[in-house]
Amino acid sequence: MTTSTHPKITVTGHLQKEAWRLRELPPVELVRPGLWSIPVIFPNNPLRYVNVYVIEVPTGLVLVDAGWPVDEAWANLTEGLVSIGANVTDVEGVLVTHNHADHLGLAGRIRDASGAWVAMHRLDAEGVDHEIDPEEMTTSSERWLIGAGVQESDLASMIPDVGQFANHLMIPKADRLIEDGERPLPGAPAIRAIWTPGHSPGHLCFMDDERNLLMSGDHLLPRISPHISVHPRETGDPLGTYIATLNAMRDMTPDEILPAHEYRFSGLAERVDQMNLHHEERLAEVLDWIMTRPGASSYEIAAHLSWSHGWENTRGMLRRAALGETIAHIVHLQVRGAIRNEPVDGREYRGELVRTDAWFANAR
Repeated sequence: MTTSTHPKITVTGHLQKEAWRLRELPPVELVRPGLWSIPVIFPNNPLRYVNVYVIEVPTGLVLVDAGWPVDEAWANLTEGLVSIGANVTDVEGVLVTHNHADHLGLAGRIRDASGAWVAMHRLDAEGVDHEIDPEEMTTSSERWLIGAGVQESDLASMIPDVGQFANHLMIPKADRLIEDGERPLPGAPAIRAIWTPGHSPGHLCFMDDERNLLMSGDHLLPRISPHISVHPRETGDPLGTYIATLNAMRDMTPDEILPAHEYRFSGLAERVDQMNLHHEERLAEVLDWIMTRPGASSYEIAAHLSWSHGWENTRGMLRRAALGETIAHIVHLQVRGAIRNEPVDGREYRGELVRTDAWFANAR
């Protein structure tokens, strides 16, 4: 994820913003009557915490997202529920924005404690509805990284270890599937699902039409751009998909956006414009490097892009994430017709520049 700001975006979660500045966990907050935010820790990650939203329904509580599957996050969640006069046994369901472990990981433990159902989009349910073979995943990761031009000295640090596979095994399967436009809560019909693929194939935002609030998951964040990546299990053009879903919601006018990370804000159209500008600038940066060094591997290109903390300060899985984002931009350039991908010596994503004039005409 890449840092950026926009002066027209208004911070509305002031306590969350101050806690972010101080590198502390924000307080539990009543966002609107019957709707709370509970932050749960995301350890050893620059995102620090996940905002779990609690919606009061006639028969109990429904959560939007759950948190990373560790005891400390479970303590944050259960203590947060107690602070609003509730208990985990009051939770009747978990609406999952997407199937990444920091959003879905605790849902199984919640289900065990309360009998709650777990719901997500079909495409993300398919993403976790399979058995994980650590040996096969290690092999496919190594093959993919070598194909992208990763140097042998960096290879081992960019392959998930057995502990990370174990975290994936803790991710629960879905009990219910949610489709675009569905209102999944009979007791709270104002809650509407919006399919926003890009960060994941089945990413969902949840619009509260009564309160005019958008729970945006990782689709829209106030300070950073969501991680949009090509990797062994994510092919196609996820960046193009993300940009399309961003633009499809640009005319929405929620009073406030409730993201899964960082802090609440307003100014949806401005944030969409900023994300479009960010990705156009990054596409131009990638293309400029390909013009300078035709035939460079995606790993070489990634190493020369402008990263918020600098490439030299990025290691291991964070460097792998940066590589995946770079490849997503390379693939999107190819889809736009700006470059041609010509694998060389078994390595993928080597670009040869074509149609430069057409590209810059479109960019203008």
